Amino acid sequence: MLRKFFLFNILLTSSVVFSQNSKQETPIPDQLTDGKNMAKAVKNISDQLKGQLIVGLGEGTHGTKEFNEIRSELSKRLIDKNDFKIVAFESAYGDAALLNEALNSDKDVNTILKSYMTSIWQTKEIADLLTWIKAYNKNHKDKVIISGFDTNALANNVEILKKGSIAEKEYSELVAELDKKANFQDEMWEKQNDPSFRLDMNAVVKNGTEGYLLAKKMDSIYHGKIEVKSRLALDNLKLGFETMYEASKKNYDVSRDYIMAEMIAKIQSGYNKKMIVFAHNGHIALKPILVDGMGGYIKKKYGEGYYALATFTGFGTYSATKDSRAVKKNEYKSYTLPAQMKNSWEEKLSNKEYKNYFVNFRTNKDALYQNALKMRFIGYGPVIPEAEQYTITEPIKLNECFDGMIFMKNTNASEHLAAG
Repeated sequence: MLRKFFLFNILLTSSVVFSQNSKQETPIPDQLTDGKNMAKAVKNISDQLKGQLIVGLGEGTHGTKEFNEIRSELSKRLIDKNDFKIVAFESAYGDAALLNEALNSDKDVNTILKSYMTSIWQTKEIADLLTWIKAYNKNHKDKVIISGFDTNALANNVEILKKGSIAEKEYSELVAELDKKANFQDEMWEKQNDPSFRLDMNAVVKNGTEGYLLAKKMDSIYHGKIEVKSRLALDNLKLGFETMYEASKKNYDVSRDYIMAEMIAKIQSGYNKKMIVFAHNGHIALKPILVDGMGGYIKKKYGEGYYALATFTGFGTYSATKDSRAVKKNEYKSYTLPAQMKNSWEEKLSNKEYKNYFVNFRTNKDALYQNALKMRFIGYGPVIPEAEQYTITEPIKLNECFDGMIFMKNTNASEHLAAG
């Protein structure tokens, strides 16, 4: 189980008539470029989300163009009209924090996206969203903050601490030691994309344990003396090392989803702003689905203030990498989604009246959603249906796992940015 955690795997158009009845499906235009009707759909959906404190925007695969596009449009309206000011990605905190700094400069968006974010997010769709946020920030004092809540890369947390205002010998010494521990852990993560590499888990546990104790010591001394960005960087370091520390005590129950939920809460409370979260459906879920489900932990802290909105598809293509670890440099190709299983959620949802639609499970009592059916979940790796090497859930009730969903019958692979 320790190895599984450390690897951090997540297995992980046309015009329409818009109903204002929140108990029915809200149609979304088949052509997402249909600006007028798209705006109506986005307004309808965002109006049902605007009272939340945290909105989790999920994705059924890590490589679907339309999932990124619809979530981007919802994010823009929630930012512009409903005072959401944090957009956090399933990516490392330190990386995202440095991206946030660069985004508010004259640097090229594509360049900084490729420099700082996990390759999953290095797509034209996300670049377009960041370009919009960059322009928004230039014209607003209350700027949007780009953040991250994962711990799969730790070194840039240390870079943030190095920029801090504390000029004390002990502070510098602790930062220097944390730098070594963070870089070692990052190196072990990235090297696993080399098939010839053999991971020394004893060395990883030892390094992580020492890193955790260093971060804990630094936190006890400097927590109240450093700015929020540095405090969050230190929190991310401590959480990133925590599993190794617990493993040293033979405790393997601290999950990645728990750690990400803790980081989300620290970011939200640290800035005290409404928050949008981009992550896989399995992570935003209110109940464990193949993974632990950070959404359930968030729900315990925020209650009805947290809304988990999943996105699903019926047919099409998605992008994926054959690398075993998602890092900043992965090669992606387009793959065809596996065939729908008989009597699955994909089959049932594809046969509804509209091709694309939103359902708010908090108000929609359609008998269909009382069923428990199987569903496919795809992470950042390609699936091989003939070898059954892809993940199918146990029968789940969608309305118990999510607060709402967007279904899009036909979708395409994300448009990844060119390498270089």
